[in-house]
Parts: sequence; structure tokens; C-alpha cells
Amino acid sequence: MKILAVDDEPLFLELLGQILSQLNFTDVHFASSGQEALDMVARETRPFDCFLLDIRMDNMDGIELCRRIRGLTKHRHTPIVMVTAMSEKQYVDAAFLTGANDYVTKPIDRIEIKVRMNMVQTILNERTHSGRMAKEIAKVEKTLGERCQFDDEVVLNDAHGLVPFASLENYLLKLGNMRLLSSAAVGFHIENALDIFGRAVGLEFVDMLSDTASVIANALKSQNHMLSYSGSGDFVAVIPRASSFDRAEVEMNIEAGVAAFSDIYLADGLVPPRLRVGTPKTNGLLSFGSPTRMLDAAMKSARIGTPAGSLRRSRFAEAGA
Repeated sequence: MKILAVDDEPLFLELLGQILSQLNFTDVHFASSGQEALDMVARETRPFDCFLLDIRMDNMDGIELCRRIRGLTKHRHTPIVMVTAMSEKQYVDAAFLTGANDYVTKPIDRIEIKVRMNMVQTILNERTHSGRMAKEIAKVEKTLGERCQFDDEVVLNDAHGLVPFASLENYLLKLGNMRLLSSAAVGFHIENALDIFGRAVGLEFVDMLSDTASVIANALKSQNHMLSYSGSGDFVAVIPRASSFDRAEVEMNIEAGVAAFSDIYLADGLVPPRLRVGTPKTNGLLSFGSPTRMLDAAMKSARIGTPAGSLRRSRFAEAGA
């Protein structure tokens, strides 16, 4: 695994290098600034497999560096782990929204780095498998619908706040229940997703999911959110708990967004998606289970969602999971 570690503290880079070496990661490169890191990325003929970025650096911080790396086509899905002394939720949110997959806090230890690098290796293994699949799809694109499973967590792009589902789960696990008291989850379900999947040819199903993600993101534009697709027609967003979430208004905005491209779908013989919106779900103050269970509760709520006309403005009075 080819790793690039970026930090403006030489002593920390030396310590990190020693730990990685003890874990048998020997192809490790170092940069002391964001610009130096970008220059190294541009020069390398064999792309890096993983980035370890410090958040607090002069001139260009790690969050901006993460955003720029994600802007490079060859690194849109490369694992990025933030290494920082700042564990406040605002910095964690910013890191994940710009594309980070995980983070560790300083001072670091060997065990935590080992756990995070195991996660990175898992992502790389999945990406290798996906790459092989992509080559097969390029040869016979019309068979994509047969190769792709309906419950796959398809990684989508190009919608505001969109992150892979695994990254969203990891984000909640890292925050823990206490810091999640300021967040809520809202589910969105494409009720005719299975029908669309059965009819889809080539990339049509994935294109529909991308269109749906954009519609949901636009409907949540007044909310600071993270949005993800978990498979089986289910989307889920994490939003601030203190925000005023009007479910009826969001459903109305989604309906208008879908209507904007429905004519194009129908003209091409495609079925437009029909979405349900669930009620916001939260984890309680004394919750001891997995922080990710509010995602499951939110998606379940969307699958049995009620018509928007029966709803009134909610500020999470009944939002408990």
C-alpha cells in the first residue's frame, strides 16, 4: 500500500512513520504542507493508495487539502484518514463532508492506527473488486442490471453533502451517542425502486439513483446535511437536530424536483421514482446501543411513510427513534 502522510510537524511525521513501519507499511511518503502534498500527487506515476492528513496546518489546512484531492479524478475514491488533535464535531463534520473516510485523534497509538489502516485495506479491497466489475461492465454494459445487486450500497457522486454509506456509518460511530445528541436522521425511500431496477438496462438504475440524490439534496438545501444511499431504494440524511424540519415541505420540494425530469424519463420509456419521506429519528440521552441504529430507524420510517398532507411542522417533538 502506497501511503502519503501530510503534517507540518516533523516530529509527528517521524512518529507516524515509525508506527506504520512497525505495522509493515513500508511504502510511506511524507509532505510537510498541503501544497507539497499536491505537488507530489501530481508527479507520481503510480497513484497513492491512501492519504493521512493533519487538519490543522498553515496556509492550506487538511480539510481544504482533502477537498482538492477529492477533486482529482484518480483519487475520488482513495481512502483519506484525517489525523488531528481537534475532535470537535464541527471539524469532524467538515472533514467527512469534503470526502474523508475516517479520522484518528492525537496523540496516536499503534493499536488505533492498526484499526484505521485495516479499514483502509478493506476499502481498497472493495475498490479493486469494483474496478474489475467496471471493466466487465464496460465490455457488456447492458448486463449491468444483472451484475449489480438491488441491495448494493452504490457509491454516488455529484450531489451536495453526498457521502458513501460506509463513511456515514463510520462518522456516527466515531462521534458516539453523546455527541450525536445534536443530530437527527431522516430516511427517504424510493417505493418503486425494485420495479425500476427490474426494467433498467445498463446504467439506467444508477443514473436514476444519482438524479434522486440530487433531488433530495436540493430539497434539504436549507439543512446542513450528510446524505447517503444504503441500497434497496433507501437514502438517509443526517441533519442538525435543532433545525426546523418540515416534512411536508421537503416532500413537496422532492415532488417538484422529480417532476422536473419526469417528462424526460417518460419520453425515454423510463419510470420516474416515487419517494417517501420518513420522520426524523434521534438517539436518546441514555442510549447505549450502536449510534448507527438511528439510521436504520430513519429508513424504516421512510418505508412506511404517511402522506405529506397529514403532517404539520415538527421540531423533533416526537423524533425519538
